[in-house]
Amino acid sequence: MPQDVLATMVTTTSYGTWLPGDLRGYVKDKRILPHEPRLLLYSKQLRSRTPVFFDADEQSQLFEALIAAGDEFGYVVTDVSVDTWHLHWICAHGFDAVATMIGRLKNRMRQRLARGRIWTAGYCHRCLFTDAEIEIARAYILRHHGCRWVAGRCPPAKPGAEGRTR
Repeated sequence: MPQDVLATMVTTTSYGTWLPGDLRGYVKDKRILPHEPRLLLYSKQLRSRTPVFFDADEQSQLFEALIAAGDEFGYVVTDVSVDTWHLHWICAHGFDAVATMIGRLKNRMRQRLARGRIWTAGYCHRCLFTDAEIEIARAYILRHHGCRWVAGRCPPAKPGAEGRTR
């Protein structure tokens, strides 16, 4: 991680849940592109198996594995949201490249669930250079139902939220 980067915000999705051409738009070559019905149909036809969704127990396992892997590799994971089909996290990862950090953490989470392929190829990331950028990313993660870890601690529970434990 370059010296002027304080942390990196990562978004990763489970296999088959956000395809090229998606109604929500999609990311290609770090650019957000609009919905393309023909590409989405083609993407669905190419998908080799059913999409992966995480139940409440698996979400907890993913969270625990992410925190443990961060500790294992000497990363500081400060914020985490684990939802049924995607994760967001903020991590300071020293001099390791973004791809190295994400690969290590995704691999440890996959190993923890032990159910084969669970991730889409790739990820989306944003380097955070200032405390203000970290706070914006933190606020984004906090809005997610799956938010479990903010500023290194469990966030206050929202009405109706379950499973927000470390």
